[in-house]
Amino acid sequence: MTRTVSLFVIVLSLASAAAAQQPSVELQIDTHKLEVGEAVDVQLVCTNTGPPSIPEGVVPDGLTLNLLNENPFTSSQVSIINGRRSEKSTYTYQMRLTATKEGSFELGSISVEADGRTYKTEPITIKVKNLDTAARPRGDSRVFAEIEVEPTSLYVSESYSATLTIGIRKVELGGRIYDLNLLELIDQRASQLSIFGGRYSSGDMVIADSTGQRHRYVVYRLRKQLRAEEVGDLSIGPVFLKVDYPTALRRGFFGSVEASRTRRETARADAVSIEVKGPPAQDRPEDFSGAIGRYGMEVTAKPLRVEQNQPVTLTIAIRGSAVGGIAGPDLSKQAELASRFDYVKEELVGELEGIAKVFRCAIFPKQQGEQTIPPISWSYFDSGSEQYVTLTSQPINITVDPPTAATTTIALLDNGQADPEVTTLTLLAEGISPNYVDPDLILADQSFAFNAPYVAAIALSPTAWAILALIARYRRRLIGDKGFARRRHARRRAETLVAKAVRKDMPVEQLGGLAEALAHFIADRFDLPPGELTPMELRDLLTDRKAADTLVDEVISFVEQCEMARFSPSAAADISVSETAGRVRRWIEQIERATR
Repeated sequence: MTRTVSLFVIVLSLASAAAAQQPSVELQIDTHKLEVGEAVDVQLVCTNTGPPSIPEGVVPDGLTLNLLNENPFTSSQVSIINGRRSEKSTYTYQMRLTATKEGSFELGSISVEADGRTYKTEPITIKVKNLDTAARPRGDSRVFAEIEVEPTSLYVSESYSATLTIGIRKVELGGRIYDLNLLELIDQRASQLSIFGGRYSSGDMVIADSTGQRHRYVVYRLRKQLRAEEVGDLSIGPVFLKVDYPTALRRGFFGSVEASRTRRETARADAVSIEVKGPPAQDRPEDFSGAIGRYGMEVTAKPLRVEQNQPVTLTIAIRGSAVGGIAGPDLSKQAELASRFDYVKEELVGELEGIAKVFRCAIFPKQQGEQTIPPISWSYFDSGSEQYVTLTSQPINITVDPPTAATTTIALLDNGQADPEVTTLTLLAEGISPNYVDPDLILADQSFAFNAPYVAAIALSPTAWAILALIARYRRRLIGDKGFARRRHARRRAETLVAKAVRKDMPVEQLGGLAEALAHFIADRFDLPPGELTPMELRDLLTDRKAADTLVDEVISFVEQCEMARFSPSAAADISVSETAGRVRRWIEQIERATR
């Protein structure tokens, strides 16, 4: 959006009238000397040119120049001197120039077009130095930065962690150490933090320099859990920090200590390269759908006794590595299943339920008597052993009874031909069970109708009638606004899941159930689509909703504990389920109260 500022100045003067300023285009930059990794703001100012086009030009290798606003900021000035009127209008593009390697570079002409004319800037020279701050020992620098990535070789869709560590030496003047917020000393406009935006944890550390002298530092860390989305080489970083480090302090107006003089301190962390591999083509199973990691599969069916032409719900639960993006078994390739049952042979739509992704499909037995649901197979690539693994379920025995006279037949129609003697259900897409919605979200019809209670209410006082109208309005909103209904039922549903989790047999199942209850509450409370939130995403979500820092830290710690137990069940053995359930209930209450 264009921002316009108008300034009208009337100046009475005996001086001669000023001539109108000629059209011009100029690059304005605060400094022509940078370090490798440093950034600086640049303005492209177009004066009296008329509305300019998007700037174009060639930037030399060693510099990058990014346009920050596609629509220029506009200002105009009108002055009257000795009765003569003159105007000046400017159009300003904001840019960001970043130095990427050492050398002397000529930032060539940047051009714009306006009112049918082409305007070009004068070239400017940028000198870039490489101070190699990343190679200096920690203790020899007032500021240091380090990037750690684990692992540096992985397969696509797998997760990796990237950690940025920033150390800033505490300010010591006259033998006294001052307790300052050192993060505020970082010049954000000149610094480059790569992917590391967010809230840092901090702690004190004593570090010796190369002479053995010890210095006190505040060390800040930020860890991000990320997912490799594409095959190829991936770089994290680099990071560049410019810090205005105090060399003299003074007492501010409100009594706080502030810097009266500073010196420039810089630090750089080189980029870390990651190799992202794809699963091999050799020995790849036909039913492999892209899942990489380590998984387990459980297949169940309900009911185990059914009348012919009635559906059996086949449920396939896959647990293990991140399950959010995996696809379920391709039932269209399960030939033995197709020979015994009718079902829609389309891709299954799964739902995240706690730490598992669950796929459901309605299957219809073709024959009566004792029948068997054959084994279901599903393949994935085990990144640990670097081999393909095919999971196969156990066969499930069911009993198919003849249909009774009172049974309503459900038939799959592929050709649109309906038997007038049979009640049919035309299956349009995705089967029956994928259309399942949590029963807490299915509300009874509350449409208004005149009945005995309403007729009686007409005879009541206006106040009673108003209350009844508000109740009806509230019910209509529950039906029409699904997000409102989810928020209203979020806590009740979560408490039901907590109670269900406590009744489970194994500690790891109990812990997983409590995590599922908390995850469902957060999704319902904030009207989020079903899915897993990473601990970092969850922290940002709760922080944005103004949740207390202590509450956020407790919830994140619990989520990370659940993640650990998910891969190491013994980690859940020493956990008190009753105490943990109480904490989950308390967190749910606090989150609900904080987000009203």
